[in-house]
This record gives sequence, structure tokens and C-alpha cells, in this order.
Amino acid sequence: MNPNTFSPVHIKRTINNYYMRTLKCAIVEDSNVHRILLERLVEKNVQLQLYRSFSSGSEALSVINKLPVDLIFLDIEMPIITGFEFLRKLNVPAQVIIISQNPKYALEAFDYNATDFLLKPYSKNRFDIAIGKAIEKFRKRSLSNTDGKLMVKHNLKQVELNIHAIQWVEALGDYVKVITPEKNYVILSTMSAFHERLKDDKFVRIHKSFIINLNMVERYNHEFIEIKDKKIPISRTKNLELDKLLNCVD
Repeated sequence: MNPNTFSPVHIKRTINNYYMRTLKCAIVEDSNVHRILLERLVEKNVQLQLYRSFSSGSEALSVINKLPVDLIFLDIEMPIITGFEFLRKLNVPAQVIIISQNPKYALEAFDYNATDFLLKPYSKNRFDIAIGKAIEKFRKRSLSNTDGKLMVKHNLKQVELNIHAIQWVEALGDYVKVITPEKNYVILSTMSAFHERLKDDKFVRIHKSFIINLNMVERYNHEFIEIKDKKIPISRTKNLELDKLLNCVD
């Protein structure tokens, strides 16, 4: 074989390796014994990178909501704030592997779209199976993100959002409301943070409370733009910029 020629198998392996980067992990576990066990398992797995280990849910929330991770190992039965309370307050789309010594929590865990449920005590083999699920889920997300998809947390579940279908985004207190033709999504996020996640120059913040998709604009003047009979105000500072952008839209 010509050394400069790549086989289909080689190309597939290269693509898989690209999307199989190590997952940045956090551990939230109040038991010292189980936390140390998890730390050792994570550190021995070449596909995982331990970012931080926490003994309380409240401390973990204050950090992870500001510095997101890819994967969280979460104990359910913790004092002060339980694992499920933690999930309700989590505002980043991280995968979660839920851990408990009580199997009764398994069904509820999947209501929160958990990647897997580990019943204590679990074996290394069972841990590796859970990691395999997380890696496969991450790979699928990575591939979909290259095709205009975005994972968001809506109604306590991770859902895939087609950014090309977004008509506009509006501020809603501590949340943003994402408007699409089929459905509206309410997501815990600031406008600035959500705008950054869109990573598409067709999305423009024309007002402190509104982001629009330029491709969806039907009419506009110097006071507002119109999308599907919705009149959205334009900040004075955005008039000139919007004129230029709309005249350049394909």
C-alpha cells in the first residue's frame, strides 16, 4: 500500500479519535470512601479527565454552573441538597451518571435524562459500560453540532435543538425563550451566554432582550423587525448594523 494513501478503516479511526477526546469530569459524592473510589476509576480511564471532586451538591453547583464539564458523577442521597435537587438547579447541558445504593431511584434518574445509573456497590466492568455510553452520547452530540444542532436543557431534560429553525430568542428573567415554528423552549441561561453558544453570524442581538435569526426576517424598519407577525424592537445603536446585515443575507 502506498504510505501516503489512507484506507477507509484508517480514515474512520481518525474521525472517531477526533470526536473521542477525553471527557472533562466532576464528581459529586458526600461519602469519602465512594468519592475516592470514583476518583481512582476516573484517573485510570484514559478517556476521562478529572476536573474536580466535590463532597457537597451546593458547592458543586456554584462551580459547575460557571465552569461547565462534560460529565458529572452524581450521588443521589446527599444531605442539604439531594442529587435530584442538584439536577433541577443545574443550568449547563452536562451528561450525568447517577449513583445510588437504592435501586428505587433508577426510574426517576432516567426521567432526568441520565446517561446511566450505577447501583452501589458497582464493579469496574459496570463503570466502564457506563463510560462507554457517555462517550457514545458525546460522539453523537459532537457530530450533530457540526450540522447545526445544539443540546439544551428544557423541562429538566437534554433536548437537541436545530439552530436553523430558531426564529428569535427573547430574555425571560433568568431564562431565555427560544422560538421555533414547532415549539418554544425555555432555557436557564443569560442572553449573552446563549448568543455565544449559537456560533452563527446569522444570529444578531438587536436589542438587550432579543436575538433574531436574519434568515427569518420578513419586514423591517428602523423601529422594529417582523417575524411571523411578531414585531421585535430594534435598539437605536443596532439600526446601521442591521441595515448592512440584512442587505447581505443570502
